[in-house]
Amino acid sequence: MIIHAAQAMGRERVALTLVDDAHPAPEQLIAAARDRSFRCDGADFYPGARIDAPADYAAWLETVLAAVLGGGARVRRCTFAIATTPPADLVPLQRIPHFDDPDPAMIAIVHYLCDAPHRGTQFYRHRATGYETIDAARKPAWRQALVQDRLRHGLPDAGYAAGDTATFTRIGAAELRFNRLAIYPANSLHAGDIGESWSNHDPGEARLTVTSLAGVGPC
Repeated sequence: MIIHAAQAMGRERVALTLVDDAHPAPEQLIAAARDRSFRCDGADFYPGARIDAPADYAAWLETVLAAVLGGGARVRRCTFAIATTPPADLVPLQRIPHFDDPDPAMIAIVHYLCDAPHRGTQFYRHRATGYETIDAARKPAWRQALVQDRLRHGLPDAGYAAGDTATFTRIGAAELRFNRLAIYPANSLHAGDIGESWSNHDPGEARLTVTSLAGVGPC
């Protein structure tokens, strides 16, 4: 396992830590994904299909987070995920960067179980507000700003977020590498760099990830 020094992205110095050669048996994780039936959940905005990771994955991830963060972390959720929605079918909120949780004590972890030509995760600043993270205090202004964006610029183009637009500018990226973890604040504005990967649904060949949320500190 190789833990890289944390990067500080953007004006808010959003922390991004990469861990390479993370899991001792990544091929077994891929095999587990291929043995499961992925499903889409219409109750959230994830543009694809997910299924729970193996039962022992959370415990393994907590040991890694302890080594990376120098303290305890409790994993709240970990799921295999594959983006599968065609760009033309994305709803407007799926076309722009998002945040996973407004609580600053929550971190997000993406485990890449694929390699090129798939791509990683990009991080953004919202142009109108300057926000790079969204906490509970910022949420009302954030929602209003999205309404104003729509009035000024119209709906975002029907496609996955990819680089600078009229409303967002990119501040950094977690480049994809097989068996790499990307660890960052769950309230940071980010988007998977999906490109054409949505068209491949086979876990052995698709842009397969394990996406996790964990609480740090007293939460």
